[in-house]
Amino acid sequence: MDMDVVKQNTSTIFLQQNIRLLRKGLKLSQEELANRVGLNRGNIASYENGTAEPKICNLLKIANLFGISIIDITQKDLSDTEVLSEASSSYQNLSSNELELMGQFLRRAEELEKVFQSIHTCFLFKAKSLDEELKDSKEMQMVAMKFEELFDTCQELMHNHRSLIDFVKCRFRP
Repeated sequence: MDMDVVKQNTSTIFLQQNIRLLRKGLKLSQEELANRVGLNRGNIASYENGTAEPKICNLLKIANLFGISIIDITQKDLSDTEVLSEASSSYQNLSSNELELMGQFLRRAEELEKVFQSIHTCFLFKAKSLDEELKDSKEMQMVAMKFEELFDTCQELMHNHRSLIDFVKCRFRP
């Protein structure tokens, strides 16, 4: 058997075992755990039975709730009290400064999205008000095409920026 397959099977076994162990350690039902991380009881049951694995964002939420890194929850046998103690003590939450910084990034992303949309709206308004001869000129068509390309690139960058913020946010939101 391939070593990667063995390693993957071991991680899967630890994940399901660790979720159950940690949930019971906090005296939570599957329903209570599901509510705390924004899932339903069936999701938690599937994770604990090994019939499904959580999406990365859900795994991060679960790990954060238990105060364990995703590496520890997936790759370590937390039924060993020493391993669990070490995993719990090495886990760090965001400081209040880091939480504020996350809020600033999110607010800035929202502001930038509004700015880009406003510039696009202004461009479209100005382009409509040009006289027909200028609108049809090759130069103006080139400017319009380049502007749209730039706007599309900005939209994609903002989407990626927002996705990154959402990914980091889900890591720290129980």
